[in-house]
Amino acid sequence: MLAAVLSGTLAIPGFAVSPPADGAEAAARLRAEAERYRQMEAGWRPVDRGPPLQPGDRDKRVTQLRDALELLGDYHGLPGPVTLIPPDPSRFDSAVQTAVERFQRRHGLKPHGTVDYRTLRELAVSPATRARQLELNAQRWEKLPLPRKDRYVLVNIPEYRLQLIEGGREVLGMKTVVGKTSSRTPEITSRITNVVLNPTWTVPRSILLTELLPKARNNPEAMHNRGYRVVSYRNGHTAPISAHSIDRAADGHATLRQLSGPGNTLGRVKFVLPNRQSIYLHDTQAQSLFALSQRAFSHGCIRLERPEELAYALLERQGWDRTRIAQVTTGTETMNIRVEKPARLFIAYLTAWIDGDGRPQFRRDIYHHDRSETTPE
Repeated sequence: MLAAVLSGTLAIPGFAVSPPADGAEAAARLRAEAERYRQMEAGWRPVDRGPPLQPGDRDKRVTQLRDALELLGDYHGLPGPVTLIPPDPSRFDSAVQTAVERFQRRHGLKPHGTVDYRTLRELAVSPATRARQLELNAQRWEKLPLPRKDRYVLVNIPEYRLQLIEGGREVLGMKTVVGKTSSRTPEITSRITNVVLNPTWTVPRSILLTELLPKARNNPEAMHNRGYRVVSYRNGHTAPISAHSIDRAADGHATLRQLSGPGNTLGRVKFVLPNRQSIYLHDTQAQSLFALSQRAFSHGCIRLERPEELAYALLERQGWDRTRIAQVTTGTETMNIRVEKPARLFIAYLTAWIDGDGRPQFRRDIYHHDRSETTPE
């Protein structure tokens, strides 16, 4: 996770967060780590390509794996080439498995201990490339104006995670689903000004034309049963889905709106943040996606694993408790609640940071920003 690259470092799930005092301090720590990675380059030997490696295997590549994990620091404190000569360096023993799991956690992979394709792909990245990644993220931290005292929400796109920070500590964290590569979630600095319980969904025109109008033409009754109605742009008149109303929507005179309720695409909670890209945070019907480690599936908005908890955290001081929120969200009446002290929101793109143990964390460059940006000479 991200919110602390310095002064107390960043956090990973289960660790308290100590956010950076400022971006300059964050950048200094990342650049120090980048220098350490540059010094690794001379001793770096990648693991040879081949089939997956798993506990119990005997393979010459396991020796290469031990060496790589020792150099990177994931083997620290375990029996291995430096701390203790293992009985059989080519055997994938429990110490190697533990080191692999550490490596996987640091790279946003499922810590299953098997060196699969994704793990081999991350192991193939050289220390020099990682050093550049750390330098790029140091620049990003310098531009991120995190407040020292006020509470704020931090969403890190490549980490697929949200944090709520209060008084320098993480008080809430959850998984997110972000925009796919064809509909990327933008970096935004804003505030969460409103919480909407039981929201309706006015379908964006791009989704209307490419996804929902074909479904409406094919099975209008099913779309009607899912709560979709045609809404006129001219006078706001609502009409049931029919061949005529679908044609009006296709011609740009109307759109589709989904009624609030248990089947609504936005779920039960929506968070409003002023921005030009019409991005918001919301609940989702597709809860199964949160079991995946890579979660870039949305049209750009950010889906939340536990939106009711964020709503409670933002509204608690206004007399809302979990019971009241639960009662409202079992109904269908839309309720738009203004957050009296709007929380600042940062949607950031950070592919590297330092965790609560002082270890570097890396994530996939899902939008290829690292590839396109340059580091200073």
